[in-house]
Amino acid sequence: MRRPGFSVTAPQPGRRDARPTNAARSRTPPAIDWTSQMTDAQTATADAAPIKKMPRKAWLIIGLLMALLVLNYFDRQTLSILKPIMKAELAFDDEAYSLLTFAFMLPYILMYVVSGRLIDRFGTRASMTVFAIGWSVANIVSGLSHNFGHLVASRVLMGAAEPGAFPVVQRAILNWVPIERRALAISIATPAGNIGAILAPPLIALLATGIGWRAAFVIPGVIGIIVAILWWFADTRHTPPAQPMADAAPTLPEPVDDGDASVRGLMRDKRFWSIIAVRMLSDPVWYFYLFWIPGYLQERVGLSLSELGLVGGLPFIAAVLMCMVLGRVVDRFTERGHDPIRVQLRIFAFTAALMPLGAIITMTSSAALAIAIITIVVVVCQAWFVGYNVLLAGLFSARVNASAVGILGAVGASTSLILNLLAGSILEQFDYVALFVGLAVLHPLSAVILIVVIGRSRRAISARA
Repeated sequence: MRRPGFSVTAPQPGRRDARPTNAARSRTPPAIDWTSQMTDAQTATADAAPIKKMPRKAWLIIGLLMALLVLNYFDRQTLSILKPIMKAELAFDDEAYSLLTFAFMLPYILMYVVSGRLIDRFGTRASMTVFAIGWSVANIVSGLSHNFGHLVASRVLMGAAEPGAFPVVQRAILNWVPIERRALAISIATPAGNIGAILAPPLIALLATGIGWRAAFVIPGVIGIIVAILWWFADTRHTPPAQPMADAAPTLPEPVDDGDASVRGLMRDKRFWSIIAVRMLSDPVWYFYLFWIPGYLQERVGLSLSELGLVGGLPFIAAVLMCMVLGRVVDRFTERGHDPIRVQLRIFAFTAALMPLGAIITMTSSAALAIAIITIVVVVCQAWFVGYNVLLAGLFSARVNASAVGILGAVGASTSLILNLLAGSILEQFDYVALFVGLAVLHPLSAVILIVVIGRSRRAISARA
């Protein structure tokens, strides 16, 4: 009996179902059949019309996803940027700030798991609308807070609403984007939150100095509600994703049967567990830089709020551009018949080798050098987030991708929660040196795990081919 997930063909005249010969296999490197692995659409046939460009509706969906992620990151950055002002205004210290990050991260972790299942159950349209309105309302409440307790409550609501955006992005791309363009789409949409981080320092500084710090919360919150309504009208019932280009190279998928297209099957897969392990190790690096670096640049490097507004977005600009480049690299290799998973593993290895540079941030008194190193770390962190989604899309069924993103986000955020909760105390006792040195080794260790587990499975598939 034929197992679902296999679609190995090399069309010959008069034989549309002929299998490739051993000689043909030796000439064509095996790769993933993204049709069977990434979507529920029917396998392409020899008569399928070639796809030359991204459908217009797909670009609209990608654009709205980007806008929502921009607001998502903008809103969560506001507190860290205004931390020095709000510490004086609402009378709290660094240990209390750790409590605020805890108040955000705990519901963030819990809802990451729940949101993936909700998206698989109710779809991307309703889910993203509710999530975006929820975090926008939380941002408005943050701006209206008059004491520390109100601020804690608003962070809890924001933490519950924000994580659902990322599983939505993954599933919406699988719904709308043609197979051979998905790595590019993922690399455009996933790091779009960096644009929010780019815009946040100058715009928040402008709003805080020109209107007041409360406006920096309220105005973006109102905009978020408007964009959420636009998403509701755009993400209508979709048609099956377009077929791959007719001249795409024949591919060899890894077997995936119907029983594996479930969360239970996902949790039995050692490859998924390897990704869980590396998310637990590597995610704390990103969350620490996101929540603590703006304050570090002001309190230790000596940047003013206005100076931070000018240079604070540079790491995120670099991250957006590099993620787009790497996504296009993966797509180009895929079009040429290479295994995109193995290409992505090589990218993980190369970028992880750069992370030990983060250990020397505190050893320099130069603001320019510190920002340059921070830029490298931020670029690598974002490239890894894109890479995780490429792995998920290529290894597992589309029916469980949203749940997979939710589970991974939750486990990564769990270790990040622990770090951020302890960060205030660590800083009091050991300063920033211990934190930067410890975080610098986590990505190299994670790269080794991925290459050993997933890389070995890809070599086994190639040998069987």
